[in-house]
Amino acid sequence: MTAQLVASIVDGRAIEEGARYTLHSPVDGAAFAQAVAAAPAVADQAVAAARAAYHAARRTTAEQRRQLCHRVADELIARQDTIARTVTVETGRPVSSTRDEVAKAAAGFRLAGEEATRLRGDSVPVAAAGKLTLTRWRPTGVWAVATPWNFPVNIPVEYLGPLLATGNAAVWKPAPTTVRSAALVMSALSAAGVPDGLVNLLVTDQTATAERLISHPDVVGVGLTGSTATGKAVARAAAGKRLILELGGNGPVVVFADADLPAAAAAVATSCFAASGQICSAGGRILADARIAHELAEAIAAEAKHYPVGNPFEPGTAIGPMHLARLVDRVEQQVAAAVAAGARLLVGGRHLDGFPTAQYLPATVLDGVGVDAALNAEETFGPVAPVVPLPESELVAEANRRTHALSAAVFTRDLGRAITLLDELAFGTVVVNDRSTYWELHLPFGGWEGKGSGTGRVGVPEVVRQVCQLQTVSLAG
Repeated sequence: MTAQLVASIVDGRAIEEGARYTLHSPVDGAAFAQAVAAAPAVADQAVAAARAAYHAARRTTAEQRRQLCHRVADELIARQDTIARTVTVETGRPVSSTRDEVAKAAAGFRLAGEEATRLRGDSVPVAAAGKLTLTRWRPTGVWAVATPWNFPVNIPVEYLGPLLATGNAAVWKPAPTTVRSAALVMSALSAAGVPDGLVNLLVTDQTATAERLISHPDVVGVGLTGSTATGKAVARAAAGKRLILELGGNGPVVVFADADLPAAAAAVATSCFAASGQICSAGGRILADARIAHELAEAIAAEAKHYPVGNPFEPGTAIGPMHLARLVDRVEQQVAAAVAAGARLLVGGRHLDGFPTAQYLPATVLDGVGVDAALNAEETFGPVAPVVPLPESELVAEANRRTHALSAAVFTRDLGRAITLLDELAFGTVVVNDRSTYWELHLPFGGWEGKGSGTGRVGVPEVVRQVCQLQTVSLAG
């Protein structure tokens, strides 16, 4: 893929002035883009453009916005192969997965368009005679949207779709390493007829520019999917603004002795190895009843053969390179530390030689991981299944003990136990007898309030309402 220049797009115009940085693909190490890093002044320009576009957009009808979202979906599908291959170059994920991502992004825009027509207010009975009192949903204004690299097309749609569908405006700052696919999405928005300035693209690797955007007085809210540390910094910078923060996860998969172990092992493998484990709801730690932990670990290791590592553009590849070299280093260090502390490495654990980069890390399974190991205590974000054996009485307490509280999975044949655990597990999502990464676009998804995985909820219907505000109207005869 030829290296191309990628720049911010403000009010429909590319801003090509500024320092540049080079993007290298994890697939082969080749440079595939030069990005122009926007300075803080560009953030000011983008917010001003969004503010101007918002004043027109808020007067459009729900039907007009529904049709616009459907046109965007059509344009994404028309570009599906190009966008998917670009995302694979950027992230290293297999192209079969990135094609699915573009399809889901299109579905997200369609769903957002439909939800715009379902924003119904109420007729409210009041004590005063001769009045008709109603509530109605109205847009809020300009939102800053900051999105990560792991799903660089679909995650932005969780915010951009609802914003367009409700007459709001956006300044979108994608991850610095996935700006080329972002530019392709912007091209689809433009071709669909999204007015200039309604969605602006802010390309940058400068923290000062991101801070200027998030703290800008004309930005009414911030939508962020990212790490817990980033979320905390954003919350400070955006004090007083609306926040939708979908942050880090280190999801426990709790496996009881009565579980269907083959089914649990297959689901754990999917939870831990899909997208090289670079999913916020990935199975971060496998908390297993000590009586079956060893058997479960062996079964997961056997499942690893179904996740071959290879060129992500080739059919049959399940695991491509990890996105960042530093993530590979961290996983290898965590695995080595766990083994040194007594864990047993069953498969994987180190990047594979013979590939164009040192970022091809295979599915990795460890047995006998201790509760204090980094593999259990921290978000790994790699293709690792660390099995932590515990007495049954300690499983739930250990699941709840950690900071992250995005999602959890439970495996048991006892329905009564599963229902009881729904009240005991403090996680935004609890999945029973399935992969921890199960989610659909219309489902609420986010962290348990008061812990380290964010506030608010993504999921198209939820975001549609969170970016709008209720207005009370009283009519007198």
